[in-house]
Amino acid sequence: MGNNIITSIKKITNSRYLDYIGVVLVVSISFLLKYHETLYDFEWNQKSYSFYLGYFSIVNTILSMLATRLVTKKNNFGNLISTCNTLLSGGIDFLLGNIGAVLTYPVSFFGNYFAFKIWKKKQYLNTIDLIFFRNMGIGILLSFVLNYIAFTNFSTGAIDWKLFFIIAIPAGISFGGTFNLGRMYPDNWFNWQVYNAFKIVQNLMLLNIANTIKYVFYMVNAILGYITWNDDKKRQL
Repeated sequence: MGNNIITSIKKITNSRYLDYIGVVLVVSISFLLKYHETLYDFEWNQKSYSFYLGYFSIVNTILSMLATRLVTKKNNFGNLISTCNTLLSGGIDFLLGNIGAVLTYPVSFFGNYFAFKIWKKKQYLNTIDLIFFRNMGIGILLSFVLNYIAFTNFSTGAIDWKLFFIIAIPAGISFGGTFNLGRMYPDNWFNWQVYNAFKIVQNLMLLNIANTIKYVFYMVNAILGYITWNDDKKRQL
């Protein structure tokens, strides 16, 4: 790939315009599909209530997208937003049917927090090594164990194995990717591409249209992120 093309791609990756495009895309389509009208009905003290889940999910999606874009631009504030946003994401996922969220999202919370702490000390792009694969293996194993515990203890019915794998596999990839975030591997963007593909399928199953659109955008962002980080790694001292 020519230097001029890489320079142009890096300008797009690090621009604010891509941030605006992502936010406007999610918000406009969410309102167009009337996703903001999504309600979560529940009872408390023998009274029925409706929670405006759609609005919270849209806000959550905006924060998640901004956090991802900041991380792509190596801005550590993105890791801080991701750390806080993980709690909101976990709550929404649980209400939408991901019963394993109560166990899996705390792992992502601490993973993002440690990445934030590491980036504060030093930012250095690393070549893929055994630590990369070790973290991926730990992440996938941890996801399967935690989701199995959740599916067997927090549900009265038999395990829906299709839903289990649709949730556990991307969660494991996400854990591994988050564990590797602190070491800033350019190759980690390939993991996020696989994760994005699984999340698109998962959110279609859960009828979460806003998140589906978000992960399509993330697939494009991951390509830009890999090209940018890989070139930056070659140029670092």
